[in-house]
Amino acid sequence: MSFTSLEKQLDLLEQQFNEVSSALIDGDPVLVESSSAALQQLAVDFLQIADELGRGSLAPAHLALRVKTLAVGLPTLHAILLRRSFYVDRALQLVVPATQAPTYSAASTNPYGNGVRQSGQFKVMSA
Repeated sequence: MSFTSLEKQLDLLEQQFNEVSSALIDGDPVLVESSSAALQQLAVDFLQIADELGRGSLAPAHLALRVKTLAVGLPTLHAILLRRSFYVDRALQLVVPATQAPTYSAASTNPYGNGVRQSGQFKVMSA
């Protein structure tokens, strides 16, 4: 592997990063999924090339600055993705109600809640 292949891989990585960013802005879930997977694969490929060339190959200032810019941008992108996921989950909860009953049921007329549920086998004796 040569130094130019490292730069080419970094170019591809930056291009894919920008594509994921624009997909998040557009809100297209299919594009977000596919571009995120491609970004992950390109990041793994870049790391393998950097390992083969040696970590000293990232020593030039222009490469180090580009890698640092990506390193700062990825957590921000991740936070935006998590925020978007939370909004989708909340919207889904509004559209599709929960299938389980809530812990503290609002149907109780007793101000102190329902009584304790009985478990086991109980035999009732009547007089």
